[in-house]
Amino acid sequence: MSVVVPIYNAGKGKRLDKCIKSILSQTFIDIEVMLVNDGSTDNSLEVCRKYQKEDGRIVIIDKKNGGCIAARRTGVEASTSEFVMFVDADDWLDKNTVDVLYNKCMESSADISVCNMYKVLGRGALIKRKNDNQYFYEDRLYNKDAIMRDLVTSYFYGHSFPSSLCGKLYKRELLINNGKYLDRICFLGEDLFYNLEILVHTNRVKVIDQALYYYRVGGSTSKYMSYLFDDMINGYRIQKEVIHEYYLDTKQKQYNGISIMLLNTFRTCLCNIINSKLSETKIKDTITEYVSNECVSECLVNEGSVAYFPQEYLNAIKDKDIDYLYEMGKKMYKKRRAKTMIMDIFSKLSVV
Repeated sequence: MSVVVPIYNAGKGKRLDKCIKSILSQTFIDIEVMLVNDGSTDNSLEVCRKYQKEDGRIVIIDKKNGGCIAARRTGVEASTSEFVMFVDADDWLDKNTVDVLYNKCMESSADISVCNMYKVLGRGALIKRKNDNQYFYEDRLYNKDAIMRDLVTSYFYGHSFPSSLCGKLYKRELLINNGKYLDRICFLGEDLFYNLEILVHTNRVKVIDQALYYYRVGGSTSKYMSYLFDDMINGYRIQKEVIHEYYLDTKQKQYNGISIMLLNTFRTCLCNIINSKLSETKIKDTITEYVSNECVSECLVNEGSVAYFPQEYLNAIKDKDIDYLYEMGKKMYKKRRAKTMIMDIFSKLSVV
C-alpha cells in the first residue's frame, strides 16, 4: 500500500509533522510513504528527512516546484504498490484509515474505496463536522451501471459525490492509466476531472460512512486566481466531451447540469476578479471578455439555465451589461470577505 503526500511549504506550525505521524501510526503497517517535496522554500524537506531517519518506509522525492498535479503524479509513478491513496500535507488520518479502506477493497473486489471525512476548523480537531453528503447515508457498493448512472453524473450537477482525491484508496493502475484532462486544468477542478475520468473506467466502488480522514478548512482559498475563468471554461468543455462519449441518450439532461454549473461558477469569477489588484477599467474589460466567450453564450440559452437563474442575471450577461455584473461581483466579494477573515483567523490558530 502506497501513501502519496504532495508537499509545498507545509512545515510551518507542525502541520506536516502531524500529517506524517498519522500515516506512520497506521494499524496497517505494510505501507510505503511517498513524500513529494514540490520545491518548498521553508523547512518541509528537513521535516521529511527527520522522519525518514526514524522510519525506513518513507521515500522522499525532492523536485522543482510544478504544482500539486505534477507532485501527485510523480509520487504515483514512483510507487510500487497495487493500491495508492493521497493525503494532503495539511491533513491527517485516523489510525485505522488504511486498514479499513484496504480491507473494504479486498472484501468487495472494489477498484476504489471511499471513506467519509471530518472537516476541521481551528486547533487540532476541536471544531469538526462530519460530511453529511447523501452518498454517505449508508455503506454501499456501486457496480459499473450505478457508477455511470449515479457517481459520474453527479459531477455534472455540482459534484455532490466527493470530488477530492483524498479520502479514497485507488488501484494504482487507474491512476497511471488516466489523467488526460489534467494538462488542461491549472487548479480549479483538478481532483474532479481526474476522478471523472477514473470513474468511467472503474468497475466497482465501495463507499463507507465511517469518517477516517481529517481535512483542514480555511487558509488561502480566497486569494485571487487569474486562471479561474479559463479552468471553468476548460472544465465545461471536458464535461461536454464525456457526455458526448457516454451519455448521448440523456444528453440534454446532462447539458442542463453542466450549463448551470458554469453559470454558477461565472458568478464566482466575478467575485474573484474584484479580489484582484487590477484597476476598475481592466476589471470591466476582463468581464467583457468573459461574457463574450462562446461557452458562456451557449449556456445562456440552455433550458436548464433559463429555468434555474433569475432572468435579470441571464440578461445582464447576454446584453453585456458590464456595470451590473461589476456591481454584482463587488457585492459578492464584500459578503464573502467577512466569512473569509473569520476562516483565516481560525486557520492561523490551527497550528497543530
